[in-house]
Amino acid sequence: MDDQGTELVEIEEFTLRRVSLGKPKVTITQSAGTQNKELPPASERDNFYLTISSPGALDTLTFQPAPNQKPGSGEVEIEVGAAGLNFKEVLFALGLMPVPSDFNLKFGLECAGRIVALGEGVENFEVGDKVMAFGSSCFSQFITTPAQLVVPKPESLSLQEAATIPIAFTTAYYALLKLGRLRQGEKVLIHAAAGGVGMAAVQIAKWKGAQIFATAGSPEKRQFLHSLGIEHVMDSRSVAFADELMQYTDGKGVDMVLNSLGGEFIPKGLSVLARYGRFLELGQRDILNNSQLGLGSFEKCLSFFAIQVNSGLPEFNSLWCEVVHQFQEGHLSPLPYRVFPMTEVSDAFNYMARAKHIGKVVISLEDKGAIKSQMSTENTMGQEVQETLSFSTALSHQFPISSVNPGKLKKTGLPVSKSQQQVELLENGLSPSEGIEVFNRILGSIFPQVLVSNNNLIAGINSNSTSQTTSYLETFEKPDLNFPIQSIQPIQPTHSRPDLSNAYVASRNETEQKIAHIWQNLLGIERVGIHDNFFELGGDSILAVQVRSKLQETFNKEFLTTDLFEYPTISELAGYISQKQVEKNDFQQAHDRAEMQQEAMQEEIQLIERRSKRRG
Repeated sequence: MDDQGTELVEIEEFTLRRVSLGKPKVTITQSAGTQNKELPPASERDNFYLTISSPGALDTLTFQPAPNQKPGSGEVEIEVGAAGLNFKEVLFALGLMPVPSDFNLKFGLECAGRIVALGEGVENFEVGDKVMAFGSSCFSQFITTPAQLVVPKPESLSLQEAATIPIAFTTAYYALLKLGRLRQGEKVLIHAAAGGVGMAAVQIAKWKGAQIFATAGSPEKRQFLHSLGIEHVMDSRSVAFADELMQYTDGKGVDMVLNSLGGEFIPKGLSVLARYGRFLELGQRDILNNSQLGLGSFEKCLSFFAIQVNSGLPEFNSLWCEVVHQFQEGHLSPLPYRVFPMTEVSDAFNYMARAKHIGKVVISLEDKGAIKSQMSTENTMGQEVQETLSFSTALSHQFPISSVNPGKLKKTGLPVSKSQQQVELLENGLSPSEGIEVFNRILGSIFPQVLVSNNNLIAGINSNSTSQTTSYLETFEKPDLNFPIQSIQPIQPTHSRPDLSNAYVASRNETEQKIAHIWQNLLGIERVGIHDNFFELGGDSILAVQVRSKLQETFNKEFLTTDLFEYPTISELAGYISQKQVEKNDFQQAHDRAEMQQEAMQEEIQLIERRSKRRG
């Protein structure tokens, strides 16, 4: 606190003063040196969770403030340090899979961290214990979860390494050993073996002495699996794997298939099983869609297991502890992983959606102050701050930017201005190290008003908003800006249009221009011609989902992801949109005519009734 009694907040090398018209929302964040100090009660601590406002558009992932929940009987509260991302969550975010009622689009199913509070009756843990856990909303600062879902973290593992373990290894362990009863010398096919569950299954199968056959979706992943000593690795994106596998096994097939692929891959997988083989189904989509499956393959006395490992599983805690014991004994080891800071969480979802990962994707939640400073909620800033940031608020629809006064900055720290899409701040905000450099430069500045952005201000404005933004900026008297307003230009492309068989043809109307703009942004291409095929430009089914979302937002109409497969060029898609509008207009006109005819008929009936009454 300062000499006026105002509470201060220490964040690395900065001291920030609370400023708020209402209840202060900024609280003390822990640094490395205070990790073991007692925290305030749960009701007095800030928390947040990750959600998505528009499933199908990953750029609407955002952290939201959340009340902190005191652990109840048999529960523990964990301060999350790292959390694993799972493909099921990506499918939820993309709108490709029905969301369970208990999920509520609060992401994060597994984590590693330290216990900060114990509920009544919890005796096998202490405050301060480092743990791994299953839970809900694990992309949060704190989570409360049943103690039976929590196990001690092996001391040799970091929090990020520990976050690769819960779902991947318990799922693979339960499938291969508890249900499949994998034995030494048996043959097992592991689909998508470079993913989280796949790589965990590879470790378990090797440990048990099984012969492994694998599939993966890219040459790089297949090469990686070869480097692990797996001789036979096939393409997971082609059903040709079945014929190849039967050749490798001299027509005998395998004893077990660990499957995560859908559609026609399921009957193909059943076809490569030897007599008394076991089919272990990890996927949910075909089950939820009630897909049909012929029984012919089961003439070989096959077993089919639908697998979903969660807290509802009988004796779940025993399974979880058994898995961790194998790490302590050295039989298993953490998965390879890629870490994304919490401020780049949408990048993590995109990365997994494009199937680029090997092993696990882990979100680090150790820099919680970055999220707190970037989450902007009602009543978090005083009037003085709102006035200071009014200039940048006008621009927040296009790019994250803040306007600060260096003179006041020497004693006051300011939260960033609220953005319409908060995730833009998460993706483009300054890191702590960048903030230190910028603050040092601002404090030595002679300018009374300074704009701060980590990306080029000019590059932050797209072609559709250039004139509007320029016009708006001209209404401000800001003589200290170090560039002319007229110099604002459209956003710059990331790479040029690839060589295609068709020549480039520019957009001819507003509809085509809007579609081209969506494609350019999502594909990162300099320019897109109206006859360019979306998939030849590098598009895929995941990007198609995001295109659908942007089309619905832009044209205020319903679209299907399959529309892009049926109309893969801008000209075809624009024609389809125009036709939909014509059909809508025709329908409306027909509806209006029918209403007019009905009204005329009603009037005629009423006239006849009146005449009948007069005659009566």
